[in-house]
Amino acid sequence: MKYKNLEIQDNKIKLNKHQSIYFNFEGLKNKLKEIKFPVIILDTEFFNRSHDFEKIEPKLYSENEKDIVYLMNYSFAKSFNEVQTRNNHKSINSLSIRRKVNDEKYNFKNQYQSMIKSFINMCVNKNIRTIIFAGQDNDKNIIEQWINTYKVLFKNKKTDLFIFNKETKAYDLNSFDIYDALEQNLSFTNYAKDGSKFYNEQNLKKGDIHDSIKIRSLKKFFDYTEDLHSKYNFVEDNIKFLCSRALKLFSLPEVSQAEHYRLSNSLKEARKHCYDDVLKILVLIKFFSFIMNKQMGETWASA
Repeated sequence: MKYKNLEIQDNKIKLNKHQSIYFNFEGLKNKLKEIKFPVIILDTEFFNRSHDFEKIEPKLYSENEKDIVYLMNYSFAKSFNEVQTRNNHKSINSLSIRRKVNDEKYNFKNQYQSMIKSFINMCVNKNIRTIIFAGQDNDKNIIEQWINTYKVLFKNKKTDLFIFNKETKAYDLNSFDIYDALEQNLSFTNYAKDGSKFYNEQNLKKGDIHDSIKIRSLKKFFDYTEDLHSKYNFVEDNIKFLCSRALKLFSLPEVSQAEHYRLSNSLKEARKHCYDDVLKILVLIKFFSFIMNKQMGETWASA
């Protein structure tokens, strides 16, 4: 099935005889209009105490920096229409920590600081106004810690992304969680395409119509719409294990060539996972934009 074959009737689209998605179009419009462009769509991979299965020394994380980002994938966008019409595969870039085999010049702290500064400068220089996450709690906390540590980088520069909070005397991040738009404004009939139950409704919020559910997960959304998005072939990984491998690769004082090879392969898988998560957000935005254009016309975002 392709987007062009979707028909909206009675505020719903029918994917097949068992699956339908119901929309609160007014609510979705109001929610999406909270996004101020230009934006950066972002996903990070990080490690912390929970990934330190082997109690490796020295520790890169601390009480002051509990979550250490080693990889970021991101994509810029100037409008909903841009996301809908471009090749989103080619729009995704990355910042990451790197460690070569027997790299005598490897210094995690220097690379980490450089990555943070590059990210902040990039956002300021491109006049980014909103960061879009999928499940923002951890990522938002990390970025807010960064901007308050390195606030000198945007001193005397105009930015709508980093907002000074007069009460806390700290900078807040202007962010948007795509999960809020998904969960608050879409309801899914709780059936798989073969007519079996899609998910245990006891573990999800009830939808706005009878026998429907709310979804707050990229994985569940793409599982539900697998025929509509079959060309993407997303694969789920054990990202917690992959992050533990990254922690080991970047923490050990010395890494043999054989171990470096094994850990680097896990890092490649983490890169693919992070890339796919950004692509999933972009595809979800593309889906929202297509549906809203079809229902309300292409000027809905500016009305």
